[in-house]
Amino acid sequence: MDIIKRITELSDQYEAHTLELRHQLHCHPELSFKEFETSALVQRELKRIGIPFELSPVEPGVVAEIDSGKPGKFLMLRADMDALPIQETTGLPFASENAGVMHACGHDVHTSNLLAVGEILWNTRDQWNGRVKFVFQPGEENGGGGRRMIEQGLMDELPDACFALHVMPTTPGIITVGTGAMTSYSDGFWITIHGEAAHSSTPEVGTDAIQIAAAVIQAINTISTRNIDPLDASTINIGVIRGGDAPNVIADTVELNGMMRNASPRARDTIFKRLEEVAKGTAEMMGGTAEVRFRIGYASVFNNKELAEFTADTYRKYEDALFGGITPDGKAPENWLHTGNQLMLSAEDFGFYTQKAPGCFIWVGTGGNVSNHNPNFRVEEPYIKFCTRAMAVFAAEFLQQKD
Repeated sequence: MDIIKRITELSDQYEAHTLELRHQLHCHPELSFKEFETSALVQRELKRIGIPFELSPVEPGVVAEIDSGKPGKFLMLRADMDALPIQETTGLPFASENAGVMHACGHDVHTSNLLAVGEILWNTRDQWNGRVKFVFQPGEENGGGGRRMIEQGLMDELPDACFALHVMPTTPGIITVGTGAMTSYSDGFWITIHGEAAHSSTPEVGTDAIQIAAAVIQAINTISTRNIDPLDASTINIGVIRGGDAPNVIADTVELNGMMRNASPRARDTIFKRLEEVAKGTAEMMGGTAEVRFRIGYASVFNNKELAEFTADTYRKYEDALFGGITPDGKAPENWLHTGNQLMLSAEDFGFYTQKAPGCFIWVGTGGNVSNHNPNFRVEEPYIKFCTRAMAVFAAEFLQQKD
């Protein structure tokens, strides 16, 4: 039987179980690097299917692999497992039972979906070549679990391609397969400004750290507009200011904490350099000093041009298989496939994978009309099967190739 037809049938067959798994995960969300119940569920499912797996040195990650027994491509598929520190307000019958924790970004969908894809590929392994590795990753939201797994050897054997998807609260059935940067580099910074305390009746004997901080903030806000190519998307944001102890005292210390997002390594390097120069130079000009430190955050997710084009061509080729039985008329929405430059200034640690090997990261519209990281975040569940087909169809087409 044609493998694409088989994928369609199996996705229908497994849909109810996939939704049941999703409901279990949604009821019991876990924060970054604490996904032990989630990991246990993944392990039980892999054992049930028969897919060999091992535990990652980065707990509680799980890595599984299917070998077709035939020479061919090596593909890596990834799902993230963690939830967010948000109190759910959806009122769903399977809403979070863990106070203050919620799957508000769809990682419950990603995990249950990858298990469904794994079962489909396991049961069609006589119809494709090569090997496929499944990565159930902890800590995407906080701490870069992908980076940690890679540091512990996950990609020592480089795959021919790595692939992931992310649900989005956009029109159901819309697939975004961009080329080049899909997300930004995201890095944190802290600036500590030192002045000299004095009573407010004698400001001339002190150095006002708050006044210096105000000048530093104003100066930093010019970096993106005056030091970065306008075509290089870039933002700097200071979200936290702490300073001062009493209204009648000239503050001697102020701490600023912010984030920088950059689409290109060039812009990122420029802001690292200029932010430190501006902060220190402004503080010294006003009689104080400034210390600057950075937290290297997530890398930009970069879609390999050839792989992105292969993915888009695959979806065009199998449009009927993707949408059959999902939309009311079985047809794709108008303008359902978005390609080209699709940069968003959000962050995603799949960027660490795409730094190592050719990668493709896609956004899948699953409705809901409420943004990710919102306490009322929802997914229209018929489009979970659409996610399953999108990943499995890509994988099958890729793995039917021979070296």
